Amino acid sequence: MFYLLKLGPVPLSQGDTQVQVYLRISDSGEPSAPVFESDDGAGLRALLEGVDAAEVRCAPALAEAGAELGLAVAEPSPQALSSCAAIATFVAWGQRGLSGLGSDKALLFVQASSEYWDARPWTHWDDSQPFEVAVTGPMNHTFEGCVFHMGDGRAGLALYFKPGALQVLMEMQARGQGDAATSLPAIAVTLDTSPAYAVDALTAAGRAPRLPLPLKTGPDGVSVPSALESLVLVASLRAVARLSPDQREVLSSVVAGDEQMQVRVRAPAPRVRH
Repeated sequence: MFYLLKLGPVPLSQGDTQVQVYLRISDSGEPSAPVFESDDGAGLRALLEGVDAAEVRCAPALAEAGAELGLAVAEPSPQALSSCAAIATFVAWGQRGLSGLGSDKALLFVQASSEYWDARPWTHWDDSQPFEVAVTGPMNHTFEGCVFHMGDGRAGLALYFKPGALQVLMEMQARGQGDAATSLPAIAVTLDTSPAYAVDALTAAGRAPRLPLPLKTGPDGVSVPSALESLVLVASLRAVARLSPDQREVLSSVVAGDEQMQVRVRAPAPRVRH
């Protein structure tokens, strides 16, 4: 069985033109090459090439165009929805200059960010409380971490390379220099509220309704984390997701090439909330 789905509108890299991305995904989650069109009918016809229409189902959002082609409508399988969410994440990463990290990293971030989102660590700690994040293996470094959740709905995790960075950041903010925070050496992942097509696909797949965006900051501004730094972020998200007021130390492992990397997170005492 194959399912036909669409993502969009997706802006093209040049100009203000937007297109829809049409996907054919098997029941087990295997996608075919995406089709870029501005019309549902054209997109579906392209996806039907080389397959038996009797083995195809349209997602409800494509019901009208599918009916014109004699296609049945059905909710996609969970595996197809998960594949669609991963593709949507990677497409959105391409718009943000992150596609070089690879689709495998996109899937890892989707999974880890969902665990982090469901755990909601910002209900126990705030962004002024430093976490100790000790990494061993292919990288050996102790970061100063913090969780954050902002009024606009974004959330995330930041890992600063230097101790005392959170204090420096708070002093900058007190002086009205919050934008200067991007000069502090750090790696982070922000769970963003846009673009809508990616958030919708992630939500439909039962993932966190936010787009994970890894980033790196420093004196030269904002850039893309390395593959190894990305894995540190993934393992840290998973570790923090398992923290609680009663369990304030967690060890998380991730495979990095031929080596095992371990990330041990120690949380401060939870902030008392009234």
